[in-house]
Amino acid sequence: MVVLILLVLSVSGCERGVDAPEAGSISGRVVLTEDHAQGLTGVSLFILDGTGSYVETDAGGYFETTAPSGTVIIPRKVGYTFFPEKQVLEEGRELTFAAQAWPEPDFSQWGKQFAFDSHFDRVETVAFSADDQYIATGSSDRTIRIWRTSDGQLMGTIWGHTSVVKVISFSPQGDYLASATSNGEIKIWDWRTGWEIQSMHADTILLTDLAWSPDGGKLASSSWDGEVKVWDAVTGDELRTLTHEKWVRAVAWSPDGRFLFTGGDELSLTAWEVELGELSAEIPVRDKILSLSAAPQGSLVAMALGGGASKVLNVETGEEIFLEQFKAGETTFSWSADGRYLASGRDKLIQIWDMETQGLVQSINAGNYVLAVDWDSSAQRLVSGTYRGIIDLWSADSGENLRRIVGHNRYVKALAWSPEGDYLASGDEGGIIHIWDLQARRHLLQLSGHNSQPVEGMAWSPDGTYLASGGHDLLVRLWDPTGGEHPGALTERIKKPFVHEKGFEFAVGMKNVSHEDIVLSLSWAPDGMKLASASWDTTVAIWDVPTGTQVVGIQNPGWVTVVAWSPRGDQVAFGGRDQAVHVYSGDTGEEITKLEGHTDWVRSLAWSPDGKHLASSGYDRTVLIWDLETDQVVRTLAEAESVVTVVEWSPCGRYLAGASHSGTVRIWDAATGEVLFVYPTWMVGLQALAWSPEGNQLAVAEYNSVVVLGEQGR
Repeated sequence: MVVLILLVLSVSGCERGVDAPEAGSISGRVVLTEDHAQGLTGVSLFILDGTGSYVETDAGGYFETTAPSGTVIIPRKVGYTFFPEKQVLEEGRELTFAAQAWPEPDFSQWGKQFAFDSHFDRVETVAFSADDQYIATGSSDRTIRIWRTSDGQLMGTIWGHTSVVKVISFSPQGDYLASATSNGEIKIWDWRTGWEIQSMHADTILLTDLAWSPDGGKLASSSWDGEVKVWDAVTGDELRTLTHEKWVRAVAWSPDGRFLFTGGDELSLTAWEVELGELSAEIPVRDKILSLSAAPQGSLVAMALGGGASKVLNVETGEEIFLEQFKAGETTFSWSADGRYLASGRDKLIQIWDMETQGLVQSINAGNYVLAVDWDSSAQRLVSGTYRGIIDLWSADSGENLRRIVGHNRYVKALAWSPEGDYLASGDEGGIIHIWDLQARRHLLQLSGHNSQPVEGMAWSPDGTYLASGGHDLLVRLWDPTGGEHPGALTERIKKPFVHEKGFEFAVGMKNVSHEDIVLSLSWAPDGMKLASASWDTTVAIWDVPTGTQVVGIQNPGWVTVVAWSPRGDQVAFGGRDQAVHVYSGDTGEEITKLEGHTDWVRSLAWSPDGKHLASSGYDRTVLIWDLETDQVVRTLAEAESVVTVVEWSPCGRYLAGASHSGTVRIWDAATGEVLFVYPTWMVGLQALAWSPEGNQLAVAEYNSVVVLGEQGR
């Protein structure tokens, strides 16, 4: 394992003086925003001095207590937001907070606002719709997806193929979409509804290409066994079979639909007169033809040859235009609608050729291996698909990337919303973390550092400076989430007795890890100075972040699945296999209380924002809400159909969101237990939720997609 050294981190407010400042008297008032003369009673003011102390406002909204200068004060009350959100105590200054009632969401108007989606695998083929408003893509994940060009949002997924989708093509009129798979399936879809209109099957081991006739009445397919079939697009009947002696790799129609060009391993470009089923011409070439594309106007055919050469042939005059010589490999072509420009994609390069001048006019480094390209109708934009499942929209004139559709191609297991609300982080079982710009609704950057092993937990520091992540590589990692830098991992553990199977010895077990088993959960202290991590190794670790060292270690009787730091900053709650919810001091590691009520593993925990309640979900299919003054269950939310895998309290404190293994998201009124909102997803095994800081949106990890719920129309 690579040794990672954590540098001393610069965290605001983390400087430690030699002598602790003396506590002084502080006082202030919480008033209503709309009437500063009226105070607000019952506001809890958390004093983040490490003791967990707090004070509540009286009937007039006043408060008074003692705390050292420089202490952070945070007000909390269910249903209210405060301005400012926190203040730093200065000697001799009275504090004033303005309280405003938190807007109540209309959950009847809630639904999917937008999502960050991606194919699970390579994007093999791409195509613009006739009006350029949509992009269709086909993938090795056996799906066809329809994306809105303007914002990259997924508008629909077409299921039905049983193998890799190799080719898709819109009909010339734009009403239908044809698709073909490597195992010979050919289907015609009403792409707007996803309904299958027609299905054919080419009896072949490997289908290689598919193309519409210019009038939209026929389809031609080619295959490994040397057969080119012509199909009636309306009835699905096979009209003709054009037989070759060797592998046919590509087909293309002439602009008038009279001829069908085929190419493959026979070292010739062949032209067939379709209605007669007769071979019209054979034009010798020096190598096998890997791909070809006929211009929609004129008599030009682009070819990529096995030796790496790309050429354009005028089939009327026989004139040959040499474009480029590459190393051996595949090239994909697309002609502009007027036949003037030819785009080619090969390796990580997209090139645009002007056939009037026979010159190269644009060269784009796509950054990923390009498998497919297509022009829009205006010849101003190109779309490309890559082996990593990435879809890019390019300006043909400048080569600028206009939009990138990228996402997870593995299961998303963790979500974290930044404190300011601008960014959302998502981590998957492949060890990839994506950061999303929520205002622009686009991908910001990718973080890779978990050695391709699953990410189980993530948490932003309260000031948004760092993103912590943990997973199957046994490490707690810290990231600069906007710059993409990785300051290091927390590995300076407390040395402890380690019981060896052959005896007892004093040693730390494994070196250069944060835990000796999977890191499952992370939670920051409210002041951002400490970070708690829970692990399958039955321990909870408390880390001093500025120094990168472990300061507290808590041993649990069983595996620990979740940890959560209290809003007051002095306690951590955790749970796991032993079915109990434990509350410990975050400073001393001593147990404060043990909450027993679940009859199976504890799966998830969440503190209410005011710190007075704790919600827990378990494998007993219940969600319990605990009153931490009495240590009693005050409400049980039953989920008979499935285990609630994750619970999250809304920032306003009124609502509790939960996601279940059955694939359902629910939002409850925490005070009454009433179900206010239900969102059924299409995928079982939901594992991650995250409320926006404003409480008006909820992010859900739906297999490899990140879905943002909220009031629709916004």
